Amino acid sequence: MEHYYISSNKYNLQERMTKRGKVYDVVFRLVTIDGQEKQKRLSGFSTKGLAKQGYLEFVTKYCELVKNNPLKKKNPQKEEPTVGELVRAYFATLGNINKESVIYDKQNIFRNYILPDFESVKVKDITEESLYIWQDKIWAMKNERNGEYFSQKYLTKIRGQFSTFLTWVEKRYKYKNLLLDIDKPKRRTPKKEMLFWTREEFEQFISVVDNPMYHALFTFMFFTGRRKGELFALFHKDVKEASISFTKSVNRRTFGKGTWEITSTKEDKECVIPVCQVVQEEIKRYKPPKGKFYFGGEQPLAATTVTRVFDKYIEQAGVKRIRIHDLRHSFVSMLIHLGANFMVVADLISDTVEQVIKTYGHLYQEDITNILLKIK
Repeated sequence: MEHYYISSNKYNLQERMTKRGKVYDVVFRLVTIDGQEKQKRLSGFSTKGLAKQGYLEFVTKYCELVKNNPLKKKNPQKEEPTVGELVRAYFATLGNINKESVIYDKQNIFRNYILPDFESVKVKDITEESLYIWQDKIWAMKNERNGEYFSQKYLTKIRGQFSTFLTWVEKRYKYKNLLLDIDKPKRRTPKKEMLFWTREEFEQFISVVDNPMYHALFTFMFFTGRRKGELFALFHKDVKEASISFTKSVNRRTFGKGTWEITSTKEDKECVIPVCQVVQEEIKRYKPPKGKFYFGGEQPLAATTVTRVFDKYIEQAGVKRIRIHDLRHSFVSMLIHLGANFMVVADLISDTVEQVIKTYGHLYQEDITNILLKIK
């Protein structure tokens, strides 16, 4: 479904008679992503209330409220679009391409790192020099939370999002993407060591977890390697005696329609994963709360709450501090040292073989070195 702009919430209700009786239509004005203004009609509602509801649902889902027509050109020879105007048009096209959580992240990148410098700049006025200045500024930025420079990976992501947008502009509006001609800086920073727990460290940690729900949750995390959003989204019916169905995830990066929503998994995969004996025994012991969510009950668990509880038990157990996501790394590390190959690991954590090699390949190298040392 195409996305649109509207400049006001005004609409007209029109009554008409059909063979089935009286119905109501809603008529209003909108603007397409290429700047064309036209009339929109939603037809055949049985009551005025349903007609109004239909209108509100349509504009909430498919329209963005802006002042006037952001792309209207009274005189094409004199008026040129700004980056900010085309960014709004660009994001209007992403609804059928990206998941809401992905769009949410992209909008944060544009709002924090791109639009502050280019929002009011006409696209035709973008120069290589202005892009070099912007790029130097971004590479010199520090993370406000920890005071450290952003990683090369994150800076490359910011630059990539801007370049993707400029390529979209080039295809639609014929303005050349000059960022493609600019070399990307390289920041040489020490690669951070991947943190994970051994089986012994996890046993030391889990021994102090006295809350049954969190005991089950952290056990699932360590012995399945699944992402926390997938575990938060589990329903009672998803958990069997010897397997778990991972078909969805909880997303809290939403656009004001609620504090959370159920979406597909990160890789858009639906799978039934067999679980080890430790998890099977945990399933037998655990008594889930009432409500549809296996963890949480009526509402899915909040990541911030789980992180706070996780950190509390780490301190009590006296084990080294890791992130919750590092439990996924711990599971993969355990599989690798038990001799699992890339394909088995990828299947169990629902990732691609290529990503597993990229992220965990160095762990295999350690095993190779240990094996060669045993040859005498």
